[in-house]
Amino acid sequence: MSGILAEAGHITGLSPENSGKTIFGLQSAYAKTTGQEPTRFVASASQMADLNDDDLIIVRFNHIDDDAVPEPMPVVSLSRA
Repeated sequence: MSGILAEAGHITGLSPENSGKTIFGLQSAYAKTTGQEPTRFVASASQMADLNDDDLIIVRFNHIDDDAVPEPMPVVSLSRA
């Protein structure tokens, strides 16, 4: 079963664009203070336009329940918080 979830945080670990896609990490303030690794996502380069690690953003993404996802999760939408 899939659904749309949301997570807020700061962009970290931004990778170079590859074939119109960008992989990036997203880390909440809580995750940063507890030393958790950023959650990895993939978004189109157009969605990432004008965003950087100073921005607090909200990521809405597709997630498949009960499935360990070793790859970055696909982003549905990005917005500044």
